[in-house]
Amino acid sequence: MQNHQSLELTDQAVGQDIARIFDDRFREELRNRGKLHLEKIINENAMFLQQDLRLTTADLNKHMQQEINRTLQDEFAKYEQSITDAKQIALNSIAKTQEAIEQQRALLIEELKEQFVQEKQRLVERFEENMADIVNHYVLEAIGNEIDLSDQLEYILQELERNKQAIIEDVQRGA
Repeated sequence: MQNHQSLELTDQAVGQDIARIFDDRFREELRNRGKLHLEKIINENAMFLQQDLRLTTADLNKHMQQEINRTLQDEFAKYEQSITDAKQIALNSIAKTQEAIEQQRALLIEELKEQFVQEKQRLVERFEENMADIVNHYVLEAIGNEIDLSDQLEYILQELERNKQAIIEDVQRGA
């Protein structure tokens, strides 16, 4: 028991010494030092955090810039492809239009040639139909009233009829 009492006394003495050493002023000073140390640690960590934040922001800006550039390049490539496709479609359309115009021109030329041949044929046929009358008129006018062709008219018409093809060919050739 004495041991127990001596321990209690020792504990009391230690408690008094602690209370004397750790008085309110000392505790206040410890609090102030702890506060200053905590502020120092917080400031250092804030500085590191700020530096990390700047680096992260710079990296993020760089990444965003790369993504924007890549997206813009992709969009410009699509735009250029669209323009190239539209240009090709326009060129194909123009080529088809030119081909259609050329075909139409060829058809018109053929049609005009055919109409020209038909008109020429019609004129020749009309000339053939009226050739005897025309020749008779000019022959009568040329010889006048001096010769009576009534007797020879049948012979002249037969000769003209016999030479009709040669006369037509001469007229067609422009001879």
